[in-house]
Amino acid sequence: MVKQQHITHAQELRLQAVHCKQHNQSWSASKIGKHIGCNRMFVSRWLTRHQQTGDINDKPRSGRPQIADAAAENYILMAAQLPECTSAADIAAKTQQALGLKLSGSTVTRLLKRKGLQHLTAKVVPMLTVKQKLARVKFAKAALRRERCSWRRVMITDSKYFRLHAMGKPAGRWCTPATREVVARPKHSVAAHVYMGVAFHGATSLKFVTGTHKQVSKYTDPKSKRPYRGLAQQEYTDVLHDHFIPEGNKLFKNAGQWADKWQMQQDNAPAHKTPINMAYIAANVPGGHFLAWPPNSPDLSPIENLWSWMDIKLHKLDKCKNIEELKERLEQVRQSIPPTLLHNMFDGMKARMERVIELNGDYVGK
Repeated sequence: MVKQQHITHAQELRLQAVHCKQHNQSWSASKIGKHIGCNRMFVSRWLTRHQQTGDINDKPRSGRPQIADAAAENYILMAAQLPECTSAADIAAKTQQALGLKLSGSTVTRLLKRKGLQHLTAKVVPMLTVKQKLARVKFAKAALRRERCSWRRVMITDSKYFRLHAMGKPAGRWCTPATREVVARPKHSVAAHVYMGVAFHGATSLKFVTGTHKQVSKYTDPKSKRPYRGLAQQEYTDVLHDHFIPEGNKLFKNAGQWADKWQMQQDNAPAHKTPINMAYIAANVPGGHFLAWPPNSPDLSPIENLWSWMDIKLHKLDKCKNIEELKERLEQVRQSIPPTLLHNMFDGMKARMERVIELNGDYVGK
């Protein structure tokens, strides 16, 4: 019995390219590349080689031959999916135990990268209850029942803390222990608590509220007899009266659309959904409140994408020295928001609603 020779993934793609050309003479290298998932240069090179030599194998090389054959590669890819194999060294040990093939962690790493894999930590998403999933589906269906362009007449509002010093894990660098970078970081970083409204036609200016460094609430908690430490219901009423509603009216009036019908969408923060503030929105926003936002659902709001975009842009600028510089930089970043980003965000809401229904209310990503 003749032992079947294993072919590598690269050889398989070369065979597919030759097969496509033989059965579709009119196809270009670009079209064949799209069909098999390769670039035009790869297809052109191996079609030329096959026409000249009738062969698609690699030429003999002077370097060390590849240790892992196709069977070993497939096993390594399978082992990479096992929960106990969290590192390249684990995968190498598993492969040696199963196949008797001794590989280094570096060899495994190179192979996995060549196959398009990356070593990534798990993505943390909200843990949704059955009740919350049902609420998300209900919200999505209600949004889709509105007319096609309903999201274009909605202004979505939200708040975020931007910190003067990055509090995440510093980025890794290739270095020796002696040249390892040292990053000084305060125990508690100075922050700016900012509100903003965004719509298809643009964004409001930023509104800094209680929670921003050295900004004390002018409203007093009747229980403690001290100023509120966070955003109080009364302060949010001020934000609505002085900021969101007048700037929303201006935004839609300047756009020449929905000036007398625009609606406002907010999340379920306690200060937002008090009867006083909900009544204020109903009385002063032309179209009232859009829909009750489902709990634990930041992934459904496009403004979360915008906050992330602003955060990335902010940290690409020079480091801020104090809270005033941080405020100035934030406004600078806000003014640089490209209109196409807002257009794509709001026009993509229909697909986002359809996706959450398709997933029965599960997390859809940002």
